[in-house]
Amino acid sequence: MVRRWSISLAGLALMLGSLAVTGPAMAASTARHGVPRTAVSRVFSPGGLFKQAPGTRPAVVDGHRINYSTNWSGYAVTGSTFTTATVSWTQDPITCTSGGGQTDMSPWVGIDGYSSSTVEQTGSSGDCNGTKPDYYGWYEMYPKNVVVINKPVQPNDQFTATVTHTSGTNYQLKLKDITEGWTNTVTKSLKAKDNSAEAVMEMAAPHLSQFGTDPFTGFTVDGQPIGSYTSSPYTIEQMEIKVKGTLCDSTSGLSDSENFTTTWLNAC
Repeated sequence: MVRRWSISLAGLALMLGSLAVTGPAMAASTARHGVPRTAVSRVFSPGGLFKQAPGTRPAVVDGHRINYSTNWSGYAVTGSTFTTATVSWTQDPITCTSGGGQTDMSPWVGIDGYSSSTVEQTGSSGDCNGTKPDYYGWYEMYPKNVVVINKPVQPNDQFTATVTHTSGTNYQLKLKDITEGWTNTVTKSLKAKDNSAEAVMEMAAPHLSQFGTDPFTGFTVDGQPIGSYTSSPYTIEQMEIKVKGTLCDSTSGLSDSENFTTTWLNAC
């Protein structure tokens, strides 16, 4: 009996030691895919480069130049280098269904990524992997991994965010959840081109989360409304998500040169 108890204690000590060693690694893995607030298992993450929808070209619809993407909707400006981008949005409620698969909708603001290999960005997300929605804030210095912000996010929260190239390779990423009363500000380093600035509603999962209408307001680049970049060398890119010929959402024209909405249309 005494010998068995000694072996049991040794086994218990070994088990506890193993947990102590593997704990940080498990935490790091969790941080890569999100804060474990829900049972949602994220095998996808927001952030990444603009992806042109196969077989599409920019089109002029109702006087607006629209480019179709498999992952971005919203607006971008190209044609020069840019220092700062700011926008506000609402984290729209999402609908999750048992047969909907893994879905995502991620509003964000950033610099780069439209035609370069980096993106400096911060935003929020609404994800589904089953019937339970998952909402969270995040930032990313792509191609580095996304970092999930361990702060509460609820549907209909009001956000404002700014990404700024401060100096050298340093960028400040600031995300404020006005509704919940928190602000996350970080400074990160990355060598980038700064050749686009954008406000985007992204689909980062295999499918787009069903939402209503997501308003973006006050989209400015270097302190100027996005709609003011109409002369050479600038190009304003209006974007919508299209997958296998299906238009997933629509992006409205600009109002007051700095406001627009994205609206869910079809399951994609």
